[in-house]
Amino acid sequence: MPLPQATHKILQRFWNVHRNPVLLFPSRQGGVKAAATATTPMDPGGVQTTLLVVVQTCGLKKRSRPTACATAMPPI
Repeated sequence: MPLPQATHKILQRFWNVHRNPVLLFPSRQGGVKAAATATTPMDPGGVQTTLLVVVQTCGLKKRSRPTACATAMPPI
């Protein structure tokens, strides 16, 4: 599935902030300016937080499908 255009634009804006030539989510230790030359990626929690902001900015909503759950119970 291709990346939605809204997500692509948000990621472009994020990249324009740090402009790291290799990493989409560079380590931000040392601030945003240091992110431009970072050689290690952002920690997983930081990526998750950033993607949450992207999802909220794009207006995506998490949908859960209804599931049918049945358990076998002995008669009382």
